Amino acid sequence: MAVTLFDKWAPKIAQVYTHESYIQPRVKGEFEFTGVKTLKIPFIITQDLGDYSRTGTSNRYGTPAELQDAYQEVSIAKDRSFSIVIDKGNYKEQGLLKQSGVVMAAEIKEKAQPEIDQYALQQYARNAGRSIAFAAAVSTSNIIKMLQDVGVAFDNAHVPTNDRWVFTKNTNLALAKRADEFKYSDSQVTEKLVNGRFTKFDTLNVVGMPDTWFPTNVEMLAFQSKSVLLPFVIRDSKVHEDPPGISGALLEGRFTYDAFVVGPYCEGVIAVVANGYKTATPTATKGATTTSLASTTNTGTVTIKYTLDGTDPRWSSTAETYASAFTNPAADTVIKAVAYYFNGATCYYMSDMLTHTCV
Repeated sequence: MAVTLFDKWAPKIAQVYTHESYIQPRVKGEFEFTGVKTLKIPFIITQDLGDYSRTGTSNRYGTPAELQDAYQEVSIAKDRSFSIVIDKGNYKEQGLLKQSGVVMAAEIKEKAQPEIDQYALQQYARNAGRSIAFAAAVSTSNIIKMLQDVGVAFDNAHVPTNDRWVFTKNTNLALAKRADEFKYSDSQVTEKLVNGRFTKFDTLNVVGMPDTWFPTNVEMLAFQSKSVLLPFVIRDSKVHEDPPGISGALLEGRFTYDAFVVGPYCEGVIAVVANGYKTATPTATKGATTTSLASTTNTGTVTIKYTLDGTDPRWSSTAETYASAFTNPAADTVIKAVAYYFNGATCYYMSDMLTHTCV
């Protein structure tokens, strides 16, 4: 522990350069964790349309089917804390600089917020409804096309056009500013690039973040604000004056947080990953009595999640983790499956979804 005492102190504390949360202000999830740790989010499963029968003898609208539902269960896992002593002697001999409120605010801003942002990037990337992979290393020649691909993916999934955010490495944002597409841009665009205010591309709001904060092999993370949750609760923030055994102040803080992708809105979250780090789409193979699932990415160790009830394996509470071949489902059963692989620093992000109708 280092405590430095000198004869004269400058009148202000030099705090580490930091930034307010990049992500928290952009999250507008509709679900609250007030007073609870675990939340079950219910969703209805709509029914496929059929043909109306003008000559039917019973129900001309078709055979009635009970409205099905599913739910996603999420639980806050991160429970963090800090405990700091401001010795009364040091406090006085350092010119009364270490005021409790200043130290408490600095701890949240310099430690808690960066940790939460980095964790959120990781969780959103791993649970993104879609992954898009660069075909080559990121460069000025492909960075704008990738942003366009993100916008198209959102459009095709009917994601609302408002509050679309793309968080990218600062290095990639610099490449975007020098992209080939802007060589002959008009003066207004040029001014934005020169002054560093490149924040809007079509329907996307682009935000640069520190390169080292991004998960392994993730170049960008995009979401629509209602597609994600980022619960953050300060549980305790206490200043104890002269507690037993300490001459001075004891600062204690505790906060809980987590980051979730909202199940049915998961198409509104996209992980843009480096070339080769999107997991291959699973395949289903029917045998004489059993059906097997496989992905060519890390065969044998890749994680495959699947359902047989029509729900989405990316989030459904009924999703199973594939371990071995299972009994052939009945005809017309729909197998839905996705694959991914996370093992330490080795990460392959969400595959496209297999939708297979059994025969």
